Amino acid sequence: MLEWYVIYGDFNKGTIERYNVFDHGGFFEDCRKNKNKNAEKIEFINQLQKDLKYHFWSKCEWEVIVSHWPPVKRFQDEKIDVYSQIMMNWNVFRDYVWDHRSEFDE
Repeated sequence: MLEWYVIYGDFNKGTIERYNVFDHGGFFEDCRKNKNKNAEKIEFINQLQKDLKYHFWSKCEWEVIVSHWPPVKRFQDEKIDVYSQIMMNWNVFRDYVWDHRSEFDE
């Protein structure tokens, strides 16, 4: 099973949790379709990034606020979403998904 964890704020529970992006049914399904459609790595990766944007980019339900602790006025809080968390390690993520793409059929 593919695993890539991000920080996720569960609004209903009122908690901050680790979330496996491949547990998102729509994203997983898009990856499966992408795998079957794009045999070339560059096409696969371009579509993967588009799918990430579609599902996780700049949507409040996938955003959390990161703050300095202890609070210091000179540090500004920053809003990050799941997409930006993945993009911090984009090269590793894209290679991981490409190398494990056969798992989308399981």
